[in-house]
Amino acid sequence: MAFTRAQQQAIDHDGHMLIVAGPGSGKTTTSVAKAMRILADPRRSLIMVTFTKEGAVEMRRRLDAAQQKAGGAPFREERLIISTFHSIAIKHLYRHTPRQKVLSPVQQNILLNDAMSMFIHDAEEQKAARQGFESYMYAVDRSSLALPEEVYRVIQRYSERLRDTGHTDLYSIMRDCALRVHEGTIPPMPFTDMLVDEGQDTDDLQKHWIFAHARAGCRVTIVGDDDQSIYEWRQALGYAGMKSFMDTFRAKRIELGDNFRCRSEILSHAVTLVGLNKARLEKTLVARRGKGGSIGAYNTASATHQARELAALVAETPAQHSNAVVLARKNRSLDLLEMELRAEGVEYMRLGKSIWDNPNIAGYLSFLQTLLDNSPVGVLGVMQYHGISEDLKSEVLRSMDGSAATFLDGEVPDLDHATAQDHKNLQELANSCAYWRKQLRASRTGVTGSVREVILEVGSLYSGWMKRRHTSELVDICSRILSDLSGTLSSRLKLVSTRSRDLDSVPLVLMTMHGSKGLEFETVHVIDASASDTDSHVANYEAERRLMYVALTRAKNRCMVWYSGKPHMTVTEARIPVKHRYEEVKELLLKGN
Repeated sequence: MAFTRAQQQAIDHDGHMLIVAGPGSGKTTTSVAKAMRILADPRRSLIMVTFTKEGAVEMRRRLDAAQQKAGGAPFREERLIISTFHSIAIKHLYRHTPRQKVLSPVQQNILLNDAMSMFIHDAEEQKAARQGFESYMYAVDRSSLALPEEVYRVIQRYSERLRDTGHTDLYSIMRDCALRVHEGTIPPMPFTDMLVDEGQDTDDLQKHWIFAHARAGCRVTIVGDDDQSIYEWRQALGYAGMKSFMDTFRAKRIELGDNFRCRSEILSHAVTLVGLNKARLEKTLVARRGKGGSIGAYNTASATHQARELAALVAETPAQHSNAVVLARKNRSLDLLEMELRAEGVEYMRLGKSIWDNPNIAGYLSFLQTLLDNSPVGVLGVMQYHGISEDLKSEVLRSMDGSAATFLDGEVPDLDHATAQDHKNLQELANSCAYWRKQLRASRTGVTGSVREVILEVGSLYSGWMKRRHTSELVDICSRILSDLSGTLSSRLKLVSTRSRDLDSVPLVLMTMHGSKGLEFETVHVIDASASDTDSHVANYEAERRLMYVALTRAKNRCMVWYSGKPHMTVTEARIPVKHRYEEVKELLLKGN
């Protein structure tokens, strides 16, 4: 394969390096080629850090294919690790410290919801509290934070619940690992080289971990684009983190500015927009595919008209929507469009939050999982429905000492502060759990129907605990879906929690702008790009520009931005030409190729 001059320089350089990789610049291909060159030397070893499991799987697939093509055997783990920050931190920390049970993200959320329900009830206040909670968990110097008092109460209760379950969480793993290697109490991982993908998304803890390895002599390559830093709420450092790496280690900067994705008509407007930002690395982006694309904005009468006209446009122009995506800032913006697409008979896939991500459904699934893995978290999630007080919950969890096995088999521990009614309520729950576990054990010996019975019985009980009718019906629906699947309970739970990203299976995809990073489509529609009353109070205009920049640069040939009333500031700043009639939009879409 022929590489551009900049790509070849990045592949060949051996010191600390920052690869500023613009959208569509072939950064993954370059990263794989660089990894293969490093690993061609038997004395060298490589850690490749990704931000998603999907990213790690894709990188491993490409490297294995390249190694097979070169006639070599797959790389062993002592020479190559490809994983997320959290997975690598678990491996790193537990090489040097006693191993603890680690909660899954779903289980962490159950603990957080439990803590939140004690102190904060308003939905908007809970959203702000979650951001404060994450700021605290990701902070290196927590003493420098100034959070509302109720957030500190939530943090304290969450920490108590975590301690009571006898588990740790991914926040603590990352923090302990990063700070210990930074302070020198555990050594860096014994690898000669490191490549960090999506480097703009690293937070302060991850930065400390990377820098500690660089100081120890590991040659670090960070690949990223500060213009595509769109995860501020996760404390991503963006431009500041990338600049700090360059300044601290005098890293060589190589720019991959050739865009092999977008037609020039699309890229020019995206560059115009993001170029207004001040805190960014200057770069020159060139659309190597040249002209031939189309871009426009369309002002519709209302959100309802927008959904109806877009669904009709997709149905009328199937050739232009054989590989297309509809992007929105928020998931709920896609709801109305879904209904119109169904009315038009258009096939589509919706990515992002699903029915299984609903907090109540997640609680139901977690309780089923507890019947298998003895986690106290699932028991915590249902104790509230049995009238167990907050203080007694803590006592029950502590009595389990990290495993709910005895309780789940029907034995209620002696509790200092339990009334006779408390004990009766807990015994009823324990007896039910013991029966369900007996059924699951029977299913392993070939008894049919046992798994289905457990799923339906637990689902019926759980839906009965729900106060709102809608939520109760939702649990019933999920229970029926889960019961109709085949296989063990474990395999069914895994199936419904797996997120499919096989985008080749359908012509049209619906997802959020945040979720689209790293993807590309022939046609992109950005919906609900309307101005709002809060636009003038936006705290971070630069973040808004980066998000729209990411959305626009997903498009290869065609891009349409839809709004009602006044356009969002980013539409105006990008100087996207506005269309006012449906026929004009259709004509423009047919031009792009």
